[in-house]
Amino acid sequence: LGGWSRWKMLIPPRKKSFGVDYQGRMGKFFSTHYSAQEANEMKEAIKNLSELRAQTLHVSEATTANCDVSIRYWAQLCLLDKRIDFSQIGLVFTWIDAFKGPTTLSPNQGRMNSTALALEISSVLFNIGAMLAFQGNTVHSSGGQENLKQASILFKKAAGYFAGVKAYSSRIDGAVSTDLTSDCCTMLENLCLAHAQRCFYEKAANDKMKESLLAKLAAGVANLYASVHAALTAGEVAKHFKGTTWAGEAAQEMFTFKSMAHVHAANGLEEEAKGMKKGQEIGHLHTANSLLEQACKLKLNNPKEKELKGKTTTMQGLIAKAKKENDTIYHMPEEKAMPDPEAKQVVQSEPLPSIQDAVGYDLFSALVPDTVRQAASQYASKRQEYCNQIVQEMNADTEALRNKLSTITPQVDACDLSEPGLPNRLKEKIAAIQSQDGVRGLMQRFQLNLEMKEDVQGNVQLAKRVIEEEEATDSDLRQKFGVRWTRSLSSSINEPLKKDMKEIEKQLKLAADADEIVRGKIDSKRSLLDLLGLNTEQLDGMVAGSGDRAYECMSVQSALIKTREAVAKLKLIIKEVENLISHREQIRSSIIRRKESEDAVKTLSNLILGGKSQAEAMDNLLAGYAQLREEFVKNKKIVQELMQKLEKEIDEFLSEQKQDEEMSRREAVLTKISQAIDAYSEVSNYVREGASYYSATQEKVNKLRSRAEDFRVARDIQKEDLLSSITEACAQGAPAPAAPAAAVAAVPVQTAIPVAPVQTFSYSRATPDTSKDEEYARQLAGLAPAPPPPSHTTS
Repeated sequence: LGGWSRWKMLIPPRKKSFGVDYQGRMGKFFSTHYSAQEANEMKEAIKNLSELRAQTLHVSEATTANCDVSIRYWAQLCLLDKRIDFSQIGLVFTWIDAFKGPTTLSPNQGRMNSTALALEISSVLFNIGAMLAFQGNTVHSSGGQENLKQASILFKKAAGYFAGVKAYSSRIDGAVSTDLTSDCCTMLENLCLAHAQRCFYEKAANDKMKESLLAKLAAGVANLYASVHAALTAGEVAKHFKGTTWAGEAAQEMFTFKSMAHVHAANGLEEEAKGMKKGQEIGHLHTANSLLEQACKLKLNNPKEKELKGKTTTMQGLIAKAKKENDTIYHMPEEKAMPDPEAKQVVQSEPLPSIQDAVGYDLFSALVPDTVRQAASQYASKRQEYCNQIVQEMNADTEALRNKLSTITPQVDACDLSEPGLPNRLKEKIAAIQSQDGVRGLMQRFQLNLEMKEDVQGNVQLAKRVIEEEEATDSDLRQKFGVRWTRSLSSSINEPLKKDMKEIEKQLKLAADADEIVRGKIDSKRSLLDLLGLNTEQLDGMVAGSGDRAYECMSVQSALIKTREAVAKLKLIIKEVENLISHREQIRSSIIRRKESEDAVKTLSNLILGGKSQAEAMDNLLAGYAQLREEFVKNKKIVQELMQKLEKEIDEFLSEQKQDEEMSRREAVLTKISQAIDAYSEVSNYVREGASYYSATQEKVNKLRSRAEDFRVARDIQKEDLLSSITEACAQGAPAPAAPAAAVAAVPVQTAIPVAPVQTFSYSRATPDTSKDEEYARQLAGLAPAPPPPSHTTS
């Protein structure tokens, strides 16, 4: 049929919108629901968001740069939607239907007003899709293989954005404008896919690919245009596009590419069968001609229709030529028509870009989502429980291991005649203990923990008393004034504070139980710990006694060389076990350090804004602790294998030794000193953890107490204003204010013609508007997330 002109494709227009008062409405929202500092920090971000919207709407050309601005705005809205509840802001978004807007007779036609952010997001995505489709059409009309490839990519991206419109518009409650309905979005997505497949087909045709493949590709284009035509001729979409040429143009494309598919099918038969299927070739050409005639009957009177009429003349010539060849050479029975060739669709909608990548710089990165604040408390509790379980398991296994070593090690040391008196291994440990002021320093640190605990508990009780007293006052006044006491129940807005206090009290109870366990360990091992009060010389003398045979072996070659070698071998195993215990302590410290340094709010925020659910985000963070637990499990397995080896070899070694009374005494003394060192290490670890926990909790409780005081001050101001109003109303004889009914605040709907405000008059002083005070009180009550549970580990 020869080449085809590159006529303009069907491209949807962009939607239009009215201005939105981001700075006024969002500024008021932040000043009401957030602290003054946070609200002030958001001012610049709100201003930049407003400017970004203006740039998105005031687009004169569908350039790549303008698309990028719109994509940034969309991504920013998506991130903001995860941080705050836009329904509370009271913003009204107004958008006009892309295909049917207001007229003189119908000024509100196509206009959609909503406070749902999903309308803004859907409309912005719609415009991005329209701009990408326009770019695709422009590039396609330029011709060239590379341009056809780029045009196909642009159309696939456009299809993805229209699919995104469908996903977001489904979140809007109530009816939406027709261009945002699921049927219309699906139609536009298929339209862009049809354009993309068309570009792919044209590139393949220029590359002289096999006719049979070209037939499948052309049939794929025809099927996609057929789905567009079906949507434009049925249902609400058809009514909406009535009076436009869209349905006719879609049908024109459908018939054209169906015709092309049959022409390629005929050519394919010629290539493969060499004329032996000439009858089927003629059938395909007849069908192709019939389809072209149907396209011409649409009477769209556009340039393409004129070209189609010329193609029908060419087609009739092809049919006549094929018939002549068949009558002269092949004599095959002719087919009057053939079924449509098999279709092959090779394009699909591109997914929307990653929100985090598309946003570039997140204007509201400092804003913590409400969902994250709530999840942070849950995660902190879950994390504490998980870490406690790991550390308790580690403590129990390490304590059992030290008990075994405290029995085995003295036996080896007692038989080691290379070191008279106290072994160097124990001397080093005792020196490290005494550098920290020994047992006396340990007891002082433990006592300091107890004092910090009392201080923390006292501050919690003070904060609790403040809230209880304020709530009791509110209850008394409510009972006294009845319906005239119109402010919200204290118990309904102080719940965040109560919840935080309850969580802290729960963790303090666990910490107090842990302190009692530590006190019990100190009392039960006091006699052993007292040994560490002796200096090194005194301990050395206790071990050496009056007849330490090790002194005799210092300078005299002895027959005990074999014994010394065995002892050295055993000591190497013991040293390896002790190194593994030290590594285990490092794992334990890593768990505690990670827990205490981890900012649950910040880490959860990054993950949730990245698209993960709360559960997925928590599991992701806990996985880091699971890795540390796996490290401990491996450590435990290696230690168990070494201990089995040590116990076996110590049994064999001792069975060959003949211990006298002096050796037994030496072993008993070394056992006590080893146990004393182990007891000190165990208690010292608990005390160190307690100090870390109480120090961190002290800061959290101070903030909690400050929040409680601020809450009471805000409620007192509100109380005095309401009391003054009630008193004045009674003095003037005006009716007492009735309790307000629960209702959603009305939001002014933007219209084309501004409406003058209606003046209202009051003959007596109205009750002060306490709604802001209540919001302020709520903000003070829930200003910060609940403090994470303590890191103090219980055993």
